[in-house]
Amino acid sequence: MIKTTGSFTLRFTRIPFMLLSLLFVIVAPAAVAASAVATVSQNVVPVGEAFQLTISVDDSVDSDTLDLTPLSANFIFGRPSVSNSTSVINGSMSRKTEWRVAVAAKQTGTYTLPSLDVDGMKTEPITIQVVNASQKNSLKDENAVKLTATVDRVKGYIGETFNYRIRLMIGIQLDSPTLQAPKGEGLDVKQVGEDVQAEAVLNGRRYLVISRLYQITPTKAGSIKLQGAVFSGTEVKSNGWGSSLGLPIEREAESMTLEVLDKPTDYQGLWLPTPSLKLTQSWQPDSLDGQLSVEVGEAINREITLKIKNIEQSAMPNLSLNYPQNVRVYTDKTEYSRDGEYTVMTVKQVIIPRDVGDTELPELSINWFNTQTEQPQTSELKGLSIAVKSGKNAPAAAVTPTVASGNDETALQPYGPLNETTMFTKAGFWPWLSGLFAFLWIITLVLLLRKKGPLPSSVDRQESNTTPSELEAMRTAVISNDAVKVATALRLWDRSSLPEVLNKEIEKEVTALMASRYSSSMGEWKNHQLLLLLKRAGQCSKLTPKQEVLSDLY
Repeated sequence: MIKTTGSFTLRFTRIPFMLLSLLFVIVAPAAVAASAVATVSQNVVPVGEAFQLTISVDDSVDSDTLDLTPLSANFIFGRPSVSNSTSVINGSMSRKTEWRVAVAAKQTGTYTLPSLDVDGMKTEPITIQVVNASQKNSLKDENAVKLTATVDRVKGYIGETFNYRIRLMIGIQLDSPTLQAPKGEGLDVKQVGEDVQAEAVLNGRRYLVISRLYQITPTKAGSIKLQGAVFSGTEVKSNGWGSSLGLPIEREAESMTLEVLDKPTDYQGLWLPTPSLKLTQSWQPDSLDGQLSVEVGEAINREITLKIKNIEQSAMPNLSLNYPQNVRVYTDKTEYSRDGEYTVMTVKQVIIPRDVGDTELPELSINWFNTQTEQPQTSELKGLSIAVKSGKNAPAAAVTPTVASGNDETALQPYGPLNETTMFTKAGFWPWLSGLFAFLWIITLVLLLRKKGPLPSSVDRQESNTTPSELEAMRTAVISNDAVKVATALRLWDRSSLPEVLNKEIEKEVTALMASRYSSSMGEWKNHQLLLLLKRAGQCSKLTPKQEVLSDLY
């Protein structure tokens, strides 16, 4: 039986091996990552008064693996209570084993809770200060709340920001906590971003750690005293009868002096003091050696990114670009963000050429003061040379044929704007002649239908330049109110067969759409008018073959 090597036996022996391998992969990292942490309820205690010692392991272990005998040298302790828990968060399962034990010091002095062993895992030693019981009421735990502050440097130029970061550690239960910002005469102080919270264990005490960043911008030169941030709150303590007592706590960060240098007297231009300025741009479509070939109406995307270190958002410069008259430019709302110590400004533009020919899109230069070299500096972006050629999206030239009528000439007007009525005067015999043509066309159409034969070959030969797929793609983009899709569909749509006036009306509505998307001064755009224009464009395409049939009949 054991020597059997059939396929069933092979499958039966492989499956347990695979499961054991998978179990090893899952369990082994958890065992390696497990650790033991010891914390105490307080680090300064009266002699003979119990405080709580907690040992936590982020895994499921046997409750008998904890050895408390090293405590007996300087402390007395009771029987520990053990708890095991399992939690699943976002599909990730975690286990925890925790011991809680009451501990009391035998005599006054400074002692160390020794490292404890839990199934081979070691806890960190903890320093405990033991005082007389008579000092209990006057006991002050300076480590209950800690406040520290750092600044990235103490010397800089006027208008250049200093990064001031505070670190608040709270190890007790507090009520009504407040944190006041640093201050100083001639200093503009602003908080940057949101508070960052974390947990930490320091000398056996578990703390809630809060980090906050301030930008301090001096508005005058000289030596300026910066008063540190101030924290205040009320410690919540139980008096043993179910109520609590409030003990006020206040911490103040250390003050410091900032040395602020004035702007050089010979400096010209916009004052931008910074150790680092990065100016970049990107073009879509990508340009080749600063040159690009596009068609009339084809969109060009330009994105400019400006990153300045130690500058607040309100001091970022306005980017001024003078574009030529033969292009339309739509600028999106400026976006601001943070990247470490840099303030980032992003400007997005859509550029649409209107005329055929060579055009130069402008370059950009920014003057700034390098605080590391203490010299003025200039950062530049190159412009772009574009060769604009005619394409499908270029409107057809206006054709206004005339028909002689005696000494007068009557212009045949193309389609005008919506809701516009075109008046004809001095029609002469043309209405009667047109009616005769229409009557003959109807008779011919009836005869053709009776014979059930094919339409004249001219109908098959003549096709509108506007294909249904192009028009339908344009209509779909307009219904979705997507400016990019509308611009793309307009560029791919062959509108050469449409009347010039109708073409201009369509372009006008698309321009209004782009302006509402990329201009902060324009209101909301409605697609109703453009959809009506597209409906008329479809009617024009359907009429073209019939007009050719009339010409053949005539």
